[in-house]
Order: sequence, then structure tokens, then C-alpha cells
Amino acid sequence: MTRAMRTGALYAAMMYLVFAQGCIRRAGRNTDCKWQPEIPLHAATERHLSADAEFAEDLAIRYADSRHGLHSANYVSNDAYVAARDACLQSFFQKIARQHGAEVTRVSAALGHNRARVDVAVNLPFAVVYVTALIFVAGWTAKKYPAREHRWVATLTIALVGSVVMAVLGCLVAELYAGAAEAWRLGNGHLSYREQRVWPVAHQGVLLITEMIVFWGLFLGFGRNRRRSTPKPTLAGTRAQPE
Repeated sequence: MTRAMRTGALYAAMMYLVFAQGCIRRAGRNTDCKWQPEIPLHAATERHLSADAEFAEDLAIRYADSRHGLHSANYVSNDAYVAARDACLQSFFQKIARQHGAEVTRVSAALGHNRARVDVAVNLPFAVVYVTALIFVAGWTAKKYPAREHRWVATLTIALVGSVVMAVLGCLVAELYAGAAEAWRLGNGHLSYREQRVWPVAHQGVLLITEMIVFWGLFLGFGRNRRRSTPKPTLAGTRAQPE
């Protein structure tokens, strides 16, 4: 198997992880703020309550968009939109709580939690592609501007600029990619405030710093390997030692 085939197979496997996580359920989708009971009834685990709460939130947003949204016939104001959405969501929380014999506060607290598997599956493919790009850029920078041929200050300045540019671009692209993946997973192009839960958005500072650290680690590693592989210059005019 060639390197390209192995890379393609790895990427395909990671994309499968995204799809294997599945979307939130389709059955029962509506814009009328109506909740359909589950048959059969699932156990009230934290993961299942999170899934129910997430589905309820999506239904509430669909209802508010269609009945009180900016482009609906009944639009009054953003406050009215938010009030209608929240009222619908709270009614769903109460129904879910009764259905599972749980407290309403437990259902509402489960919203937005237990996302680790989804976050890993969504962001891992992007991380692989991004690190591959970092390897190329950091390697090119270390080769193009070696410290032996340029002053250390100039080399480090170029590396600093490169790390900042790559980190900022990485954050922007990661947010766009993760947002699109989340919209696909939910089956709803209007994420609304849910965009703030997307991992690259919720951890923007951590992501930015991590990307810069990875760039510097790669850059210094490539530079060190290059110095080791470069033969040291000999003094011109040195007399040959007699045998």
C-alpha cells in the first residue's frame, strides 16, 4: 500500500468516526413545539438525557424560527423570539423529566454536556490535516531560513510570524469546519447560540496557544536535524598532515 493510499485510508477512517457518531434523531422533528414520547423508553442515563435535551433544544429553535423568527410572518422582536424559544424548551424539559422520572433541573443541566465523543470525532480529521500543514510550513521555514546562514534574531522573528499566522488561520478554519460539521450533525443550518459550544470556539485561547507550541516544536526539531546533517566547514588552506 502506497503512502498516499495509507493516508487516504486513515482520513476515511476518521471521517467514518464523525458519521458513526450519528446525528440527533430525526423522528419527531417538527416546528410546532410538540414532543413525541420515546418508544421504547430508554434508561435515564446522563448521556441519554443530554441527547434528549439537545433534541428538545433543536425543536425549540426550529419552532421559534418558523413562528417568531426574523423572516416569519409573526416576527415582533428579538426578545419575543427568545421568549418563545425558551418557553418551548422549558415545556420540553418538563415532559422529558416526567417521561424519565427525573428532575427538570437534571434534564436542563444535561444540555450541552457529554460531547467528548462528538468533539473528538468531529475535530480529529481536521487536526490531522492541520498538523500535516504545520509539518510542511515549519519544515520549509527551517530549511529556507537556517540559523547558521541568517542571524538568530532574523530566523526567530520569521518563525514567530509564521507561528502566529498559522495559528490564527488554524483557529479560523477550525471554527468554520467544526461549525459546518455541527450543523450537518444537527440537521439544522441555524446553530444560533449553539455555535458557542463547538470545541474550537469554546476553547479558542487553548487552541491558539497549542497550535503555536506545535509549530515551534516542529520548527526547532527540523532546525536541529538540519544542523546535525550539515557537515561542518573546514578551514581553507589547512596543510595536510604527513602520514
